[in-house]
Amino acid sequence: MMNLHPTVKAYFDAANNQDAEALLACFTPDAVVEDENNRYAGHEAIRAWKEESFAKYHPVQEPRSAERDGAVESVVTTVSGDFPGSPVDLLHEFTLEGDAVARLNIALA
Repeated sequence: MMNLHPTVKAYFDAANNQDAEALLACFTPDAVVEDENNRYAGHEAIRAWKEESFAKYHPVQEPRSAERDGAVESVVTTVSGDFPGSPVDLLHEFTLEGDAVARLNIALA
């Protein structure tokens, strides 16, 4: 895998293993995720979002490129799974606080 921040790499590893607990360990307690015009704030909301996504779509994410600008790491992934239009390229913008994700924005690449 390309040279990703260790926490970002851990996020994708956990996501591809469909391990919500390992994925949550990547986030600050008050982290915010924005995905598909929805906002998820805090661990409970983020856990529910990922568990639903895992169950419904069985997504697999393959990072294709990454850029780091200060505390923000932007990663383009190809995501495949059980959803219309699969596969699709998504941009993940991780804002890091120390070694944890404080904010994650996901949009079409």
